[in-house]
Amino acid sequence: MSKLTKLVRSCTTFAKRLINPLSGDVVRHPSLRSQWQQVLANSPAVVSNLPAPTGTRVLFATSWGSAEQCLVLESIFAMALRLRGENPTMLRCDNTLPACEYNPNAKFVPPYEDVDSSHAEAARPDICAQCTLDSEQGYDALPIETCAFSDYAKHEDLARILKIVDQVPFSEFRDFTYRDIAVGEHAYATTVRVQRRGTLLDNPETRAQSRRFLAASIMVVDLMERLIEDLKPERVIAVHGVYVTHGTLCEVARKHDIPVVVYGTPLRKNSIWLSHKDTYHRTLITEPKHLWENLPLTPARRERMNSYIAGKRLGGREYAAYYKDSIDSPEAIRQELGLDDRPIVSLFTNVLWDAQLYFQYNAFDNMLDWLNRTITYFGKRDDVQLVVRIHPAEANGGRGSLPTNQPILAEIEREFPQLPANVKIIRPESKMNSYTLAEMSSAALIYGARMGVEIAMLGVPLIVAGETFNRGKGYSYDVESAEEYFELLDRVTELPYGVPDSIGLATKYAYHYFFKLMMDFPLYEVSDEFQVSGARLSFKTLDALLPGSCASLDTICAGIVDGETPFLHDELRDAA
Repeated sequence: MSKLTKLVRSCTTFAKRLINPLSGDVVRHPSLRSQWQQVLANSPAVVSNLPAPTGTRVLFATSWGSAEQCLVLESIFAMALRLRGENPTMLRCDNTLPACEYNPNAKFVPPYEDVDSSHAEAARPDICAQCTLDSEQGYDALPIETCAFSDYAKHEDLARILKIVDQVPFSEFRDFTYRDIAVGEHAYATTVRVQRRGTLLDNPETRAQSRRFLAASIMVVDLMERLIEDLKPERVIAVHGVYVTHGTLCEVARKHDIPVVVYGTPLRKNSIWLSHKDTYHRTLITEPKHLWENLPLTPARRERMNSYIAGKRLGGREYAAYYKDSIDSPEAIRQELGLDDRPIVSLFTNVLWDAQLYFQYNAFDNMLDWLNRTITYFGKRDDVQLVVRIHPAEANGGRGSLPTNQPILAEIEREFPQLPANVKIIRPESKMNSYTLAEMSSAALIYGARMGVEIAMLGVPLIVAGETFNRGKGYSYDVESAEEYFELLDRVTELPYGVPDSIGLATKYAYHYFFKLMMDFPLYEVSDEFQVSGARLSFKTLDALLPGSCASLDTICAGIVDGETPFLHDELRDAA
């Protein structure tokens, strides 16, 4: 990037603050800027002795300026690296992409096929403008370099890319690649997420959105290629690691053998997790067992684990609390569902649209295929009862997000106008406790449900039919084909219950998952509901970011710089 480009951008930013009524101290995130200003003002000695940024060039691919938790966390990481002599750079979109997962309509290019006045109003360039201002305000107080996609954009980019997109049939866009990057996968996953459906409808809105996201993903490829050639980053840091923005740019970085670190904010309060090379959705599945299978379950660890699970069961230990005031009595659940004394097999769904990615293990076409074939199978048996627990997030979204546009119950009713008498459905809004249901069951079936490890901890035989981090851990039956799955169901009531080795492995992995992968991170705070505008710094001086001040931050910085240190931290590692 030339000095002239930097000067022009700085002047443009300054002009925006002068003439835009949303600029300055009334931007939606003024608190982050003012907090950093106060932290720096409280740290004169540290600031005056700031080392030169001669170390590793680390690119933080923020892009989502309006997601304050990203601004807060990445500014903490970047400032911590800067204090260690590394060379962080913050990347903004700067109103460059035609759309993204945060603003799917954006400039409304390309439009729907049947544009009318109501569709035309869907354009939201104001969100892009606000995102740009937010990211500027989030970082401008820090002694850290910034750059933007706009620095690498060319006037003819969009028109050229739309010509490419127009040649891709809707039925083939998911498999489309560009410059060896699976842009179609990222566009498809984003379309699924924005529409909040597991299977896409073929209509003008879906076609337009898929084209828009495909164009955006292609543009990210071109912009990242130019950025890499110019800045030559040695590390790339991104949130989530999927969808058109961060999924695409992470893949471009990997193409150039640039180590990638993906971070996220898990459900356990005041924690964070990170992964090397790929999104944690995938690395959780492929993680080596030696990292946790020999973990000593000390009394302190058992107490922490048991207390946490008990709190989850009652609600309140995570940002999404599904079981507050729940029905915990097995007798009450039996009565409400009309269950008799026959064995129960429970099935736990997951939200169809969340983080739809390609995985290696696919015994079924998708979760709906698995669900429908499972109901059909049990409908032919009269010796067992199947209880389908629809994920509570379908009713309330969880963690402040939106509920689904493809409810599982409606899909079941469409496929089974007359449900088999021995199949019972628990609606997503039901107060029936899923943990109690699992305890009542002879076995439990999951596709991608996260609570599988907790079910296995109870000693309940767990059958994994889809893509989930529970696969391959040794405490579940992991099927590789539909044939294997149904052969296992043939003897589902005969599977051994309460196997000590399985319970032990599940308990060890649960501790590893909830308390080592999810690292305690006391340097920021969010609202209980985890709203995107509720994040804030929880320290007053830069001393909190210096080496030795925060163990989990030290681990994060080491892993980013050396590309190898596992992102694991256990607050009880020295406890008996």
